[in-house]
Amino acid sequence: MVYLGALVLFLLYDVNNSTKVCTKQSNYHFLHRGVKLPGKDFVRVTTEGVVTCARTCLITGMCKSFNFNTNNGQCELNYATLTAGGLNVSHLVAAAGFVFSDISHWPQKLSGACAYHNCIVNTYCKALDNKKSICSRYVIPTSCAEVKACEPSSTDGEYWLRLLNFDLYRTRIYCHNMSTANPVEFLTLPTPNYGVFPNVSNMNCNGETPLVGNCVGTSGEVWYNKIRVAIETMDVVRSDTTFAVFTNLQADYAQAMDCYSIHNNGVSPCGTKGEFIVNLLGTGWVTKADQQWKTGGWMSVIESVTRDDTGSVVRIKCGGLAGFCHPDGPMILKPYPEEGASSIQGTEVRCLQ
Repeated sequence: MVYLGALVLFLLYDVNNSTKVCTKQSNYHFLHRGVKLPGKDFVRVTTEGVVTCARTCLITGMCKSFNFNTNNGQCELNYATLTAGGLNVSHLVAAAGFVFSDISHWPQKLSGACAYHNCIVNTYCKALDNKKSICSRYVIPTSCAEVKACEPSSTDGEYWLRLLNFDLYRTRIYCHNMSTANPVEFLTLPTPNYGVFPNVSNMNCNGETPLVGNCVGTSGEVWYNKIRVAIETMDVVRSDTTFAVFTNLQADYAQAMDCYSIHNNGVSPCGTKGEFIVNLLGTGWVTKADQQWKTGGWMSVIESVTRDDTGSVVRIKCGGLAGFCHPDGPMILKPYPEEGASSIQGTEVRCLQ
């Protein structure tokens, strides 16, 4: 107990007096030197020393460990740490100038009035005086509304968010209507996603003609440049056409349709002409492997749904007279990290000051 008390006093002194050059790391035998835990940080701040970095972790609701760069003072707060049966020392990677530490090695008294705080995930403890504290604003934005809360002057554009329901996955999201009280989230598509409802019919496969009957005037093409997503689930709001361009007929995202032929008991000999190509390359998201499409309209059929190996690109062909197909149930995306896949830049908003 005498040793622990002396250590706490030493640490409290070090918080107030540490710098990037004078903190004696040799005093902290539990540090892993020359390594870091990669891919688990949710926020990065610059601190004066390793002890200040530890204190920042202690006061932050979801911080389990940290990486500290002794060369430039960068403090990386991690939402994960080494555990029995989980991450272990083999997951640490060599990183010159870095030290890694599990936050459980640091005494709570180091955080002063915030010791043993009960701040929830994505908030942090802020001391009001030596005895009182409050749980303050977001640590990192997890929605466009939180971006605006962190930086009220933020305008429409691309921002980096961390999604709570996806293990704090870091993703670039376009924030729209930031001048309003209810901004909304869109996923920018580096390659516009294309659909076509051709101006051609071949009712009984006896030869092509322009569209006939009620289908006349309904052909067209569509290009989606951004798709709206429900940020909590990454369910695509397929009916939102804010960032879609149409030549004529307005169609929902990921819906293919035509008025080409009648299909009885399978695809007719002349096939279908309706097509939509989902292309999520460069977004960091893919379609689920079990995502299905279903038909609608009259005498309709799904000719094919082909996917690439990852689910990033899906080509849908279907039609009827008139007939269409669309995702069966919610179209929920799943994370798929892609290093340097897109040149689209995003703004990193930091709420933890």
